[in-house]
Amino acid sequence: MKSLIQTVMMISVIAVVLLTGCKQSMVISQVDYSQSIESVLQPDEDGTVEDPKHGITFNIKPIQYAETQDTSSVTTKQVRYIRGNEGYYYITAPDYKNVYVMAPEKGKLVLKETLKIGDKAIAEPAFNQRNTHIQLVNRSTGDVWKVHEESIEKEE
Repeated sequence: MKSLIQTVMMISVIAVVLLTGCKQSMVISQVDYSQSIESVLQPDEDGTVEDPKHGITFNIKPIQYAETQDTSSVTTKQVRYIRGNEGYYYITAPDYKNVYVMAPEKGKLVLKETLKIGDKAIAEPAFNQRNTHIQLVNRSTGDVWKVHEESIEKEE
């Protein structure tokens, strides 16, 4: 009887291993998540930004707090964001000193990196999609930066 139970258990283990190994998985490689142009959005009085075109809604207050140390009211009047080909969201706003790189996860955006643009805030930022990076432009001065998910560098 003990031998029969051991045999049945062994067959069960082997069957599970074989069936698990036979499971097919589908992988689609070289996915490009990028948006060709940036989105420019106005937060509502609660700080919620909604972009129905790209299917994303989020609250700007955590980013505003990181930038200004204030969330008593929504002082960010305009949010500019673009999605890079690797899937990260690059977010900034007029008079911000940083670009916030956010990774999408189930039901949330998680800060991956805070990239300091400089000591002075950008008055009129704009994002452009390039083949190898995101381009940040200060429309009031013409200054340009190359933005990657972990670094930012000013172009000469």
